Amino acid sequence: MPFVQRVIEPKYLSRTSLWDVDGNPRVRDNELEAVTNNTLSNALRQLASLVLASNDIFNELKEELRGIAQRSEKLKARIDLVEDKVAAYDPKKVTVRPKPSAADNNANDLMLVTWRDFLENYGELHTSSASEESLM
Repeated sequence: MPFVQRVIEPKYLSRTSLWDVDGNPRVRDNELEAVTNNTLSNALRQLASLVLASNDIFNELKEELRGIAQRSEKLKARIDLVEDKVAAYDPKKVTVRPKPSAADNNANDLMLVTWRDFLENYGELHTSSASEESLM
């Protein structure tokens, strides 16, 4: 069952009694006009309640979109930083080790050493705070 967040009131526009608790009539003449006026005033109250609920919905939507825009700006800044690092990267400066022979069991170790060398030179790309990672 869904959780009710907003209630539009009044629910029943024309549900009114023309008689009081003692059984005496509240309206002596023009009962139809009294019911019509009551229904119209309740319809206006219902529209006002609907406007307040929709305003609340749009305010919540605005806050969500503002948060998304802030996260997008942070992500764009990080992408720009990565683009700058890649543009500054010179592949000719990185030493490439010879391909290990099949008899050499340390092939994975050579790859790790090369990767470690890369991280030592360009490691600041991978340092980010936990809060930024949780945003993604």
